[in-house]
Amino acid sequence: MMATTCAFAQHAPGSLTLQPRIGFSGADFSNTSDTKARVGMIVGPEFEYTMSNRFSLAFGLNYSQQGAEMDAKKTSLFPNNTTIKLDYLTVPIVANVYLLKGLALKAGIQPGFNLSAKLDVDGTKSDFKDDAVKKFDFAIPFGLSYEFFNIVLDARYTIGLTKIFDEKIVDLDSKNVGFQLTLGYKFTLF
Repeated sequence: MMATTCAFAQHAPGSLTLQPRIGFSGADFSNTSDTKARVGMIVGPEFEYTMSNRFSLAFGLNYSQQGAEMDAKKTSLFPNNTTIKLDYLTVPIVANVYLLKGLALKAGIQPGFNLSAKLDVDGTKSDFKDDAVKKFDFAIPFGLSYEFFNIVLDARYTIGLTKIFDEKIVDLDSKNVGFQLTLGYKFTLF
């Protein structure tokens, strides 16, 4: 009986938790049918402040691998098979609404800062032009999470609102979009 109570215990209102998270992302570019998702990693901590039994706010700091892959046979953008690797530091700020004990619906905002931009053209790697990729990205994340014995499985989809590229340099009117699946563990700080 104690094990069941612990498994479904809500964090008390006024508590703050720290959740290290790690997982994968499937990121792509919007507004193009010529690309497919780049599978990458996402890792970072998330702090969650519980305001009531049904509502909390979370703030995270993530290293997120994004970008897209292009098949030369299906696109005129690049003459060869190309992977655009964009790495970001993202800062998700999400509101969590607990529908059931442990099950949360979440939505918020996510500023992001480009850390690196690389091209992999048929196995030859190079840096993207410094000014081709915009340094700031802004997205809307939404999804679901489930917590059991302080272990949290989190699934989110992000929709980018800002263009990735400087259109004077790269003729690609795209924004970041992607799916993230992470696993974390919550530690109560207070």
